[in-house]
Amino acid sequence: MKKAGSSQINSEKPYYKGWKELLEKKTILSVSMNPKAIITIAILISAILLATELSPIVNKEQIGEGDYIHFDLIEIKFDGPDANVTVHYQLTRPFAQTYMFLFGSKHLESKIKDLFFDFEEVELLGIGKEEADIRITNISRLKDNKYFLHDSRKLGTRFESLITIDPDGSKAYFNVEATPDTYYRVEEKA
Repeated sequence: MKKAGSSQINSEKPYYKGWKELLEKKTILSVSMNPKAIITIAILISAILLATELSPIVNKEQIGEGDYIHFDLIEIKFDGPDANVTVHYQLTRPFAQTYMFLFGSKHLESKIKDLFFDFEEVELLGIGKEEADIRITNISRLKDNKYFLHDSRKLGTRFESLITIDPDGSKAYFNVEATPDTYYRVEEKA
């Protein structure tokens, strides 16, 4: 029997039968994890992520924008003298995806803004997991109160595809490093 204040196990009850032997043989695993094991696992995961970052899977010169982000498509929707732009991209490294998941997309802001170095008034509206929304003001100039003219401007990298959308329709361009010369009619307000 168990006495008050005693820490002995009553081995006569069937519930406790066999526990005494297991404790003596130390065959029960500890429920709490050893801090050294946690640190070792964390270092191992970090080393694996770092190794994937340093491996030459993506050719930096081939895509032109760095080794952790690949810009696929840019959509430019002209709106009078301004434009709404959507940039579609992929994070090409697992570490970059993990970093963005943990810390957010703040670190991509400068990379996205660098794409539009040749434009004067660029406002970053939002950054998502695979796309960013930008507003560029005064991207085009008015001509004879009938047309807007957009002069070609360099982009900060090469895009696989560029789509322009204006009141007359849309046009697609491939493997571009600059916006195309474009003109479009002034949209009549109803």
